[in-house]
Amino acid sequence: MGVLKQKNERTQTITVRVPGSVKAELDRLREETDAAGFDLNATLSEAVSRVTRQIREELHQAVGKDSAAARGGAKAGGPTATAGLRNGATV
Repeated sequence: MGVLKQKNERTQTITVRVPGSVKAELDRLREETDAAGFDLNATLSEAVSRVTRQIREELHQAVGKDSAAARGGAKAGGPTATAGLRNGATV
């Protein structure tokens, strides 16, 4: 077992709109996890990373790996880029 650890990737902020009840629950959880000595941000970051990979895999299956959308050929904000997102979603 090695003692060297890789640097964590630099974090950045994203904005995601959620129902008010979910926001309130996250606020409560942040207080509780902080008091208990846990890092809610790290937990949520890992969850977002996992679901991002899952979305990518499902998208590739749905549209095919050789399509323009799967290769990133669609213009940002175009119909392919926003398909399936609810109005007001920020990604």
